[in-house]
Amino acid sequence: MKNNLRQLFILILILVGQNVFGQNDFFFNHYMFNPSYYNPGWIGTEKQAFVAAHHRTQWAGYDASFDPEGAPTTQLVSLVVPVKSAISGFGVSVSNDRTGPLSSLQARFSVSYSKKVGFGEFSLGIMPALNFLSTNSNYRFEDGGDRLIPVEGESQLKPNLHAGLYFLSNRNYFIGASVENIIEPGFDFGTDAANIIPINYILMAGTTMGLTRDLILNPTILIRSDLNSYTYDISAVAIYQERMWGGLAFRRGESLSLLLGYSFLENNKLKAGYSFDYVIKNRDAKQPTSHEVFLRYDLPDLVFGGRKAVKTPRFTF
Repeated sequence: MKNNLRQLFILILILVGQNVFGQNDFFFNHYMFNPSYYNPGWIGTEKQAFVAAHHRTQWAGYDASFDPEGAPTTQLVSLVVPVKSAISGFGVSVSNDRTGPLSSLQARFSVSYSKKVGFGEFSLGIMPALNFLSTNSNYRFEDGGDRLIPVEGESQLKPNLHAGLYFLSNRNYFIGASVENIIEPGFDFGTDAANIIPINYILMAGTTMGLTRDLILNPTILIRSDLNSYTYDISAVAIYQERMWGGLAFRRGESLSLLLGYSFLENNKLKAGYSFDYVIKNRDAKQPTSHEVFLRYDLPDLVFGGRKAVKTPRFTF
C-alpha cells in the first residue's frame, strides 16, 4: 500500500514529461459543473439540488471497417440532492457508454457526509454501483468455427464500489481524491478470461479567481491513473456576470477543447453548454473532432430534511 501511494504521489509531481497514455474510461469536458460522477464526496458540499445531462460524440464520423457505428458515444444523467440530517447529500447517476461492439451501462448511487471546520468543509462519500457490460456480434474472430464464439452477443451484471474525499476551502479553492472500481469487477462472459476493470485513482482540484467585478476565472485540473498509466485534463473557464462562460481545455495525449455556455431563466436555473474537441495527437486511427452537449437544471426547492422555506406572495420565511 505504501508503494502504491508513493507511486501515485510521484505521478502527480511529474505530470509533464512521462510518455504514457491515459485510461479508457469515458470523460466529459464540463465535469466542473457536475463532478458527482468522479467524486461522491463532492455532493456533500453542494447546497442546491439539480439534474444534469451530458452527451458526448467522440471522434465524430469515425467508421470502422467492420462496425458502421464505430465512433464512441457516451450519455450521463445525474440527480444530486442536499440532505439536512445525518447525511449531507445523495445522488444518482446513470451512464451509457458505447465503443464499437462493447456497451457499458452503469448505475451509481452516492451518499455523503460533510463536516465544517474553521478553514473549510470536508466531505466523505461512498458510491455503490452496478455495471452492466454487453457485447454484440460484430467482433471478427480468427477461428470462425469455434463453438465458444457467441452468436447473439453476451451480457453480464456486476456490483462495484467507489469512494471519495472532498475539501472545499473558505479561500475559494477545492481539492478532491477518489477511488473507482474498489472491488475490481471482472467480466468473463462464460470464458476463462476475467477482463477485470482495474482500480482507478482520481485527483481533482481548482479555484475561483475574481478578475473584475463581472468576470471570474475557474481553473481546474483532473488527474486519473491506475498506477500504470495516467492522463490529465487542464481547464480554464471564464464566467461573465454569472450567466455566460467560455474556456479552453487540454487533455494529455489527446486534444484541445473549446467550451461555451449560457444560463437561462430566473436565477440562472438552466445551464446549457457545448464543447468542441480537436485531436492533436495520435490522429491516425481517429477522426479529428469530438462534440459534447451539457444541460443542468437547478431545483432550489428540493431539499430533504431540515426546515423547509415557506413562500408567500409578499415574503419568504
